[in-house]
Amino acid sequence: MNDSIVAVYKMKGMAYPSENPTGRPKESYPEYLFDEISEKKNEVYEAVRECFHLMALDPFNYGSEFWNPLGDIIKPGNTVLLKPNLVMDFNQNNDGGTECLYTQPSVVAAVIDYVVIALKGTGKIVVGDAPMHACVFNNIMNQGGYKSVIEFYIQKGINIEMVDFRELSTVTKDGMPIQIINSSSSGTVINIGEASEFYNAPSTESPKYRVTTYDPRILPQHHHGNTQEYYVSNYVLDADVVINMPKPKTHRKAGITGALKNLVGINVRKEYLPHHIKGDAESGAGDEYKDRSLAKRIISNLYDYQNICMVKKNVSGYKIANFFIKWVYRAHIIRHLGKRDVYSEGSWYGNHTISRTITDLNKILLYADKKGKLQETIQRKCFIVADVVISGEKEGPVSPSPKPVGIVAAGMNPVYFDETIATLMGFDIEKIPTLQCVRKSKDLSLASKDTSEIILKSNVKQYSGKHIKEIEKEDILNFEPTLGWKGYIEPDNTD
Repeated sequence: MNDSIVAVYKMKGMAYPSENPTGRPKESYPEYLFDEISEKKNEVYEAVRECFHLMALDPFNYGSEFWNPLGDIIKPGNTVLLKPNLVMDFNQNNDGGTECLYTQPSVVAAVIDYVVIALKGTGKIVVGDAPMHACVFNNIMNQGGYKSVIEFYIQKGINIEMVDFRELSTVTKDGMPIQIINSSSSGTVINIGEASEFYNAPSTESPKYRVTTYDPRILPQHHHGNTQEYYVSNYVLDADVVINMPKPKTHRKAGITGALKNLVGINVRKEYLPHHIKGDAESGAGDEYKDRSLAKRIISNLYDYQNICMVKKNVSGYKIANFFIKWVYRAHIIRHLGKRDVYSEGSWYGNHTISRTITDLNKILLYADKKGKLQETIQRKCFIVADVVISGEKEGPVSPSPKPVGIVAAGMNPVYFDETIATLMGFDIEKIPTLQCVRKSKDLSLASKDTSEIILKSNVKQYSGKHIKEIEKEDILNFEPTLGWKGYIEPDNTD
């Protein structure tokens, strides 16, 4: 298979099969294994199927009962992990809804059907992710529709489970997040040492590594010098095949979230994931925000104190810090004549920390063996199927606005895939730090081919057979970026 091919299938409509909780197709395709058929059209299922066809997977059997598009990737007896992007159970943008927030179960169900075909009644299927700490996983299962999908396959005797990878989650009590430890969570701490993008970073960086709403004292312990540790779910390490199922949308810290960024969810605990460096970029202190600012420095210190109070269950200290954060922020806004602060908490185009974390995680997925030891050769097969039916723009990933697109996309390589998706969204891939970081990484290669070698296969004539640089301006999707990236991530106007 040619890993530089990215398939983009455009549906006629832009909707999920909302009245079809188990994601069944309307048509009984020759290769279809089950008796259940939907009474209404399921364009999502058709889109997934046609993506496999566009990629020329098992081309000689297409249209017959023997068609097994994932057969070269998945072998009988394999453990297959499907990794959707489940980020959060509710959209912080009250008008956004959840269809633009996380990977929808109807897309996952269509892929599972073809995984079942490839496994031939053997092996194991896991659907799993580590969403944000405050996400209520049962809401995604029940209200989000995943429970109905998983139960359908269990009733068919298929070995499948859906798993929350998180060891740590939170619930709010008395106005403060309370940390809950899931003792049944299983992960392996992996030290990738010199292979890390943080290796050889200035020693002054480590104490300033931060991830929002977590204890600031923990993260630097895992990233300093030769110690570059990540805490990865054993479900990921045990997998023979990982099907990466992102929800491409705009992202405050990374510019976009796609196949590469989706791997943040393979971690058991987020305190192992540097998201930004405390301090301003103007003085070179960090990449938390752009310009020197006393107010922002005070707010940043208050956040550190607040998060320590959360861990110590110091409710009064937490609330006092929260009061002063709001007070200082309001004073800062008033001083700047009501102008909204768009450069904070690493949520802007100058963040060059999260890109290194994302690159490291993709190395681990490909090169870490089942015990978490990095090898020189690729250890598991990976494939990508993305839900871009209703995508998200503006303040993603947790406050996105719906962007109806009507696309399902697929690929083999996450770098080529994300470069394609970013281009179609209307962004300049040269201005996205993650895409530059993975391209420049010398240890454990993630992309050996030049961007010019990426080829689109599509039912849209404006895309099909083209390289991404050949896509015309009038054919891009014109996503609106987050405020911290607006005016930067877009291509330069050369007209």
